[in-house]
Amino acid sequence: MVAPRVIRVALAGNPNAGKTTVFNALCGARQKTGNYAGVTVERKLGRLKQHPEIEILDLPGTYSLKAKSTDESITTEVLLGHAAGETKPDLVLTVLDASNLKRSLYLTLQLKELGLPMVGVLTMADIAARRGLAIDIRALEKQLGFPVCAVTLAGSGQIEELSSLITSPGALHAPASPPRVAAGSVDDAGLRYAAIDKILQKVVKKENAARGISEKIDAVLTHRVFGLLAFALIIGGVFFSIYAGARPVMDAIDAGMKAVGGFLGGKFEAYPVTASLLSDGVIAGAGSVFVFLPQIMILFFFISVLEETGYLARAAFLMDKLLGWTGLNGRAFIPLLSSFACAIPGILSARVMPTDRARMATILIAPLMSCSARLPVYVLFIGAFIEPRLGALWAAAALFGMHLVGIAVAMPLAWLLNRKILKTGESPFILELPEYRRPYLPNVFRRVYDAATDFLKRVGTIIFALSIIIWALAYFPHRQSTYDSGISTFAKSADLDRTAVEALLKKNNLSEAEAGQKLEVENALRAAYLRDSFLGTFGRAVEPVFRPLGFDWKISVAILAAFPAREVFVSTLGIIFSVTDAKDDPAALGKKLAAEKKADGKPAYDTLLALSIMIFFALCAQCMSTLATVRRELGSTGWAVGLFFAMTSLAYVISLAVYQIGRKLA
Repeated sequence: MVAPRVIRVALAGNPNAGKTTVFNALCGARQKTGNYAGVTVERKLGRLKQHPEIEILDLPGTYSLKAKSTDESITTEVLLGHAAGETKPDLVLTVLDASNLKRSLYLTLQLKELGLPMVGVLTMADIAARRGLAIDIRALEKQLGFPVCAVTLAGSGQIEELSSLITSPGALHAPASPPRVAAGSVDDAGLRYAAIDKILQKVVKKENAARGISEKIDAVLTHRVFGLLAFALIIGGVFFSIYAGARPVMDAIDAGMKAVGGFLGGKFEAYPVTASLLSDGVIAGAGSVFVFLPQIMILFFFISVLEETGYLARAAFLMDKLLGWTGLNGRAFIPLLSSFACAIPGILSARVMPTDRARMATILIAPLMSCSARLPVYVLFIGAFIEPRLGALWAAAALFGMHLVGIAVAMPLAWLLNRKILKTGESPFILELPEYRRPYLPNVFRRVYDAATDFLKRVGTIIFALSIIIWALAYFPHRQSTYDSGISTFAKSADLDRTAVEALLKKNNLSEAEAGQKLEVENALRAAYLRDSFLGTFGRAVEPVFRPLGFDWKISVAILAAFPAREVFVSTLGIIFSVTDAKDDPAALGKKLAAEKKADGKPAYDTLLALSIMIFFALCAQCMSTLATVRRELGSTGWAVGLFFAMTSLAYVISLAVYQIGRKLA
């Protein structure tokens, strides 16, 4: 039996014309995302509900077939049948924005010139009505020469009517009637707009309309003073939700992963390597992936709501002047702001940038925003070395200053990228302010779902694999000699007999005091194993490289171990200094650091060194998740590797300057 031929339907239209709403309503869950061959432009493909033989491709939004960006080029090439891996569509659905019909018709007339069968989808009719515009659909069909269906907020009855038009026997066999534009005038905008004006005269009736609600709202939200205040409140609320709202869920995921790891470790207690692999490698690696999901889902929920309501365009408009000197425009503000919570959702949200180069520049500077993962490092060293000496006010100033370090470096770097390296040139920020409208929740939740699954598919596997590698480097070779040395060292420091210490490790029924002492022994052994592991050995080997910054081998090992995630830095130091759960009790670890002495009896760590470490962490690329996301988003390992070395070198140089100048001034 021969399988039925797949019918390809292309959905084309201007940005913000309701194209995605129509696509989601037609396809429902029967859709998938990916990238077009050879580029990083997102490709959305679905199957028409109850008609699996009909494939619908949601093309990137464009205003014209005369491409000015990669997205627009993809749309043009697919429609012409020139795109790699894509077949020429059998039918084109052209989305016509009733509230801005003139602009939509410009693209539609270009589409007609391709000679493909067409069906029109009239959206935003409710907004047009509020503006006093009435569209005569039958007259529009007559002028265009193909059927047109009105779809407002993807009503089920209207979607059924549209599906019937798509599946009707004549839809694929009736090419669009010849365009009412002079032959050979494909790029003649004047003639095309003249034809559009004639169409509009016959299909649009203007009625008296009161001042639109959007104008009233914009009088406040785009005001030079009140608009900025409103923006600060709205974006502050979003930022707080990403950071604080996600925390309980992230903590629950973290606790759940630890519980699973502890359970598996107990089940395989007789097999210590397997137990460590499962708890510290597999489960911890999976946890480092899942723990980011709440922030990503919350961020994309708010971005979708703000975009659906039309406010995101206003935010970009307000921020454009503040970012313009760097070569970025107002659209970059949302990705950079969200990167303060986590660079991963910030990088993903850089898809709002209008061009590939602007998107690339935004992605490359986003990791410099001081994300929440750096916060434990700041809290540890500020609490240990700044607050006890200078007080809470200076401690708060230091914490705020650490967040400003990334901004201070990122803005000049953005200027350098845009003006000298990527050479984006002057790109005027032209943005239409769409009408305010209620968010269409199916679109919102679909975008949240797509963002979450996309993150897990694209980034999760890489993070998981590298987490196992880091575990192996930190665990092996796990020699008996290390065990003997660790037990002897602890017994000597605690003034205990070695036999008593080993007996304590084997004992099950323990008093509260014995349980605490056993935990100290286990932590001492973990520290010894880490010191003699491949990772620890490498840390001691690279200590001379970090020594000019004031770092010893312990700090060096913690930096190397923190590559999968910055949070690991504090817990690694906790292992080295035998502090129980240092991540949850940074004060205990801080006291250990402050009390640490060199061989000559001088303090091993001081305020200057703490500042050097914090600046290094504020600027370095110590996050495997972020680098994996950069690689996926830019489609290039080279850019991800280059970003790692560039940020790490920048962190090294600035930290070196601070430490060495500080020593000379002290």
